[in-house]
Amino acid sequence: MTLEIHGLSRRFGGLKAVNDVTTTIADKSIHSIIGPNGAGKTTLFNLITGALAPDEGKVAFNGNDITGWTPERLAHAGIARTFQRTSIFKELPVIENVALAVRSRRGLNRSMFCSMAQEKAIREESREILARVGLNGKENIRAGSLAHGFQRALDIAIGLALEPKIMLMDEPLAGMSRGDRETVATLITRLREELGVAIVVVEHDVGMVMRLSDRITVMQHGKVIAEGPPSVIREDEAVKNAYLHGNFAA
Repeated sequence: MTLEIHGLSRRFGGLKAVNDVTTTIADKSIHSIIGPNGAGKTTLFNLITGALAPDEGKVAFNGNDITGWTPERLAHAGIARTFQRTSIFKELPVIENVALAVRSRRGLNRSMFCSMAQEKAIREESREILARVGLNGKENIRAGSLAHGFQRALDIAIGLALEPKIMLMDEPLAGMSRGDRETVATLITRLREELGVAIVVVEHDVGMVMRLSDRITVMQHGKVIAEGPPSVIREDEAVKNAYLHGNFAA
């Protein structure tokens, strides 16, 4: 399942926040998008995931034009997104956060009646997903009481409940301790290896990006200034001058 981005552009007044961006997200890959603040990374995410409409260009998934699709329609097609700030329901138990997403995928959230068999199956699936992200044993805890790293894992679990082929993660490591960053980074790698989910990441932790990514797209002022595997990006002079200043942390 390949995600293709062709000539995407978006203006805000006189500012071209995303300027003729073209790239391809390969199946079962980890593809990171980096750049300084204001480079257009989150705007690009918003264009891909239907939160914004592009002024020019298109997005294709598995050969089908999905430009302008709503986030709900994209989720049903297999494209899920997590946000920089976790979007969990903090007052609900952990398992109910995931169960809501499972019900949505099964078309049951608006149903007035859910059979005992359906509810049992939903709970079993929710527990399996929580175990996959390391939240087994925390099913009945109020989501808002989880540590920050576990809240991020729950956010990812909610995305997994939609059975995506591609997950777009906006700064999944933001605000975390080093230990929590390592835990979530390991989880991202496992999702690709165990489930075959392609992961697209916007992230400021350059050292972690270099470790995780199969391919990296570097943006500045809305444009792509470099793209390639970490070994190529590490040595790219334009990238060093524009963003990284030669500092590639391990």
